[in-house]
Amino acid sequence: MTTANPIGDDALRISDHKPLITYAGDKELFENLKLVLSQSLSQEPIEWRRQYGRPMKMVTLSTDFVPFNKDAVAEQIGSRNLVGRPIMHTFWTQCLDVEVYKSLLRDEIDKWMNEMNKHNIIDWVIVVVETYDLRKHSKLLPRTTVFDKIKSDFAEKKADRCLSVINPPKSEVRCGSSAWRALITNVRLLILSAFDRLFLKYEDNIRNYREQRNDPSWSFCKYFLYQEELAFALEMLGIHDEALVQYDELDAMFTQFILNSQVGNVPQWLTEFQVVLEWWSAVLFMKNISRKQREAIKIRKLSLLEFRCYLFSRQASLLMAASKPWIVAERALIFLHQAVSDLKTLEIECPQGSVACWVLQCCAQVLVICQSVKKPEHLEECSHHTAPLLYYSLKKLYELGDLCGLLPGSVQTSEQLHTVQVLCGGMQSGHDLTTATESVATLKTALSSSETFSKHYLDIAELAISTYKHNKLMRCAHSLVGLELAKFYTLSGDTTKRTMFLVKALKLFEQDNWKLLIVQTNLELVKCFKKIGNVDQFVKTCLQLASSAECNLKVRQDHFDQMSRMIQDSNIECIYPTDNVIVLAQIDVKCNNEESNYPSTVSLKFKSNLPKTVLCPKIAISVVIGSALKKMKSKLSLVKSTYSYDINKGNILPMTYNHNYQQDGHFASTGITCLNQKSYLRRQDSQRRKPSMNYNKNDYHDIISANNVNIQPGMNSIDLTLNNSNNIESGIYFLDKLSVILQPRLELMTSIPFGLMFALKNINSTAQLVLPVNKCLFAGIEEMSTLSLQFGTKLKKIVEKIRLHSTPGLTFCLEDRTEFCSEMYVKSPLSMNSSHSVSLPIKFFAQLPPLKDHPRIVQHKLWIKCETSSGDEEMICVSIDFNLPLTVTHRLHTCHYRKFVGINIACHTDWSLALMIPEIIGVSPTNSVVELTSLNPTCDPLTAEDCMLWI
Repeated sequence: MTTANPIGDDALRISDHKPLITYAGDKELFENLKLVLSQSLSQEPIEWRRQYGRPMKMVTLSTDFVPFNKDAVAEQIGSRNLVGRPIMHTFWTQCLDVEVYKSLLRDEIDKWMNEMNKHNIIDWVIVVVETYDLRKHSKLLPRTTVFDKIKSDFAEKKADRCLSVINPPKSEVRCGSSAWRALITNVRLLILSAFDRLFLKYEDNIRNYREQRNDPSWSFCKYFLYQEELAFALEMLGIHDEALVQYDELDAMFTQFILNSQVGNVPQWLTEFQVVLEWWSAVLFMKNISRKQREAIKIRKLSLLEFRCYLFSRQASLLMAASKPWIVAERALIFLHQAVSDLKTLEIECPQGSVACWVLQCCAQVLVICQSVKKPEHLEECSHHTAPLLYYSLKKLYELGDLCGLLPGSVQTSEQLHTVQVLCGGMQSGHDLTTATESVATLKTALSSSETFSKHYLDIAELAISTYKHNKLMRCAHSLVGLELAKFYTLSGDTTKRTMFLVKALKLFEQDNWKLLIVQTNLELVKCFKKIGNVDQFVKTCLQLASSAECNLKVRQDHFDQMSRMIQDSNIECIYPTDNVIVLAQIDVKCNNEESNYPSTVSLKFKSNLPKTVLCPKIAISVVIGSALKKMKSKLSLVKSTYSYDINKGNILPMTYNHNYQQDGHFASTGITCLNQKSYLRRQDSQRRKPSMNYNKNDYHDIISANNVNIQPGMNSIDLTLNNSNNIESGIYFLDKLSVILQPRLELMTSIPFGLMFALKNINSTAQLVLPVNKCLFAGIEEMSTLSLQFGTKLKKIVEKIRLHSTPGLTFCLEDRTEFCSEMYVKSPLSMNSSHSVSLPIKFFAQLPPLKDHPRIVQHKLWIKCETSSGDEEMICVSIDFNLPLTVTHRLHTCHYRKFVGINIACHTDWSLALMIPEIIGVSPTNSVVELTSLNPTCDPLTAEDCMLWI
């Protein structure tokens, strides 16, 4: 792009101007010192501390020296120009003879000082150059020097205005003397103080003129040029940020005047901008300032767009001079929107498409400037702001294409061809700032034909998307530019590319939950899917539209009917997530059978967003086993009989009260705080990507279901029951997925919140002896009992017979039999179910063991084996404890030559035992029988404890 570069008398280049300093007196002396003085002043920056607390600036003074002209001074003092105006006046002399000073030099200085006083100039300096030959000069200093005389005559109260330097250098190489450095420092400070006073006075004048803005004769254009002079002066000093502030103030003031015109009277000067727009050329970057353009501002012959372009060009030039090109790109979009808004506010008549052409030229020029940046860090900053410019220019280009009939599928009319010619003619500048820029040439080429327009449009769109993606702004890339491209490909008839951009935009809208945008995008996608024959996506999108509350009822019903017809005509099976179609509100799991924990019902409460009542063939819930029951013994106590999950309660934020107290303990304020608020306020794109919901029917087992359920729009409540299964393992089961079959080959599935569970137990067959309360079994005595058999749930077969057998020493018989035996078969054709049991009256007889040193309990076991027709067997073992009815101890007594054997018998029953004919047999080591004589009475009952005696 070629930037505008006015040449000749029309050019004003601020960088070529330097602060002016006049010189008088010994001109030959100054001409010898002029070069070294100018170089010394600009050798290093100096700190400028301005008044009224303004920030300190480092300024490098590059000055120009001109001879003093009293006529020119009078003219310059009367003008308002700050550039080209002498900032300080100097008088140079090298007179060392006092007599010469009195006779000639004093009168010359006096005339020069009279001119200063005549024009109230206080920024002047008298410099006395003292040159001595140290080898020949006397070491005795004179009592009074010319410098002292000058100071006393002209600078008695302003000693800093009279300076001297001894033996000044003749070149920059030899300017290191302390006297010369002191002179340079003093001159710099005097120049800055002169600028300080000049700026303060000038700002007061600007302020006074601004306060007269309510005067009908007041003009903003005049005020603009007035304050712009201050910006020129600051730019001349290299303080670009301060100069930019002046233009920003003018920009804000001009905008405020336009806004105020909506609610009040329009000033006379503002009505001069309300002329018909004749030119819409855009020149935003000018190396030089056009004097003609400033003259047009002065005489108020500049259009609003031209004035806005001039103002922005000055701001951009200062930013580029300050090496901040990215701020130019950042401000460009604001500038464009503001200019377009001003045109509407002032109701300026603009030819159709002229504003769009102007915007496109501006965007193109800003983009070219950003692309010419060399530093990588600056280029990266620029890219953050060029993407919105590209998107804005893309929209304006589409607007132009629609106006001129250049969009795909359009045929240009003669009227549209005339519009193109008018627009191209208005792109030439009315002030001849430039002949042909690249932006104008590119735009004219794009408007020449439909093919070149489409190519230019797609190039800008591709650049916009790539720039957004480079800046990691994927949402803007797909939701802004992507939708524009989808609209463009709609006209070109490329349905595949249109669908691709719409799908990418839809994903972003769904992540951010932009419901209205989702609906609008789905309405476009339905047409695309139907056109390309994608049945699966067509049905899914129709289902989403049918359940969307943002659509009216007629649209929802229409898409529901289209979905139903498509499913009937196709043979594919559709499985989708419920999403917004079926919204779960509450799930209750109730287990009434505490022994088995089988859930009797699972109650569902959900909201249907479908527009019609639907008869669902089946609604089912699948389960997954959490762990085997044997491994969950420690957790079985945690399994409840009823579980419930409320969606609304699950969405409530965890809030807590927050009380604040003062230091003295008095209550100050109260409020509520969300616990762990970072996890709730975190952006979705900052989290991990949400896993896709892929449902596989292979791992789906619907053991909880209900058939033929009517689902009405709104809230619904249904109960599901558990299907009896023969091969369900014991364990804790979690509700996994909910399946709703809306129609044949159309199924909706969703995951159920984790934590809803129930326990299933496979009960084994059990057996136990039923005895009266506090009844014990005793060995050696026939005992009557009842054997209770509880059949389990592992098998569901017919039991042909039951086999009973016991350990040695234990015999038994049933109630209807008299023979005791240790093994027996019982025929019992019963169904082995947890709800069936068998009670068998049985009589036991356990033999008495040796009573000497034997524990009081005799343990026996009874095995029960259930044999079925299929050959399956189930073994049950019952442990039976028999107590000893009595215990026996003995002791040997000696009396003279006789031995007595005393037997102590202890009875442990609750009733008395009768021992019939007790007898004791003694055996000697020689196997000979020892006869013992009983001394006990006969037929006496045995009490709780008795003693027997033999001799």
